Amino acid sequence: MVIEKYENLVAHLGYEFARKFRMVDADDIRQELWLWFLEHPNKVKAWEKLDDKQSVKLIARSLRNAAKDYCQKEKAKIAGYRVEDNYYYDKNVLEVLLPAVLRGDSIAPSLNDIGFTANKKVASEGNNWLAMVADLEKAMSKLSEEQFAVIYCRFGDGADNSTLAEELEISEDAARMRVNRAINSLLNILGGNRPRKERDYTEEEIDTRSEDIDTRTDSELDGEIEVEVTGQELD
Repeated sequence: MVIEKYENLVAHLGYEFARKFRMVDADDIRQELWLWFLEHPNKVKAWEKLDDKQSVKLIARSLRNAAKDYCQKEKAKIAGYRVEDNYYYDKNVLEVLLPAVLRGDSIAPSLNDIGFTANKKVASEGNNWLAMVADLEKAMSKLSEEQFAVIYCRFGDGADNSTLAEELEISEDAARMRVNRAINSLLNILGGNRPRKERDYTEEEIDTRSEDIDTRTDSELDGEIEVEVTGQELD
């Protein structure tokens, strides 16, 4: 496994996340990313059997997740709390919350509608619905005009993807993609997905897993990074 060819990618991500998390040093982030390669040799081996563009996309996606998780943990450590104490939104929750927020409802949607049970808590419990509304309103204010318009049409006006496609004069697939990108942008503004420890492949998975991999990067999902790696761009 030759990891030196990812030096530009690691350097870029270290710089990018050090700008987002001012309390974390770029060198520490880069060190954490190099450690990811040592902890996931089988995964890298499997991905490098794909063509160069696909393998770089997959590795970039995992490195971005590793950088964000590391920075979130370091930020929590410095601020004196645990990452586990944070509340993380997800796509299913947002799709239920957005209509209520855009309508200005004073009562939170049913926890069952959001998929929460007595053993799975949500931030709207304990009269925190107003805090969730504030979270989403602030996050939506940071969306582009086009993304906010898509969110409002889909969840405020209740338009389905077919209706949205007609209004925007695009295909239904393109309308669905715009909605997904807007939601992903909203999720990123709200703090992203819950940090998780990424496991390596086993030896047996090296050959079988590489055929079933989603090769989309975060940049293709939410319009983010474009990094040059050994003369190639990620998109």
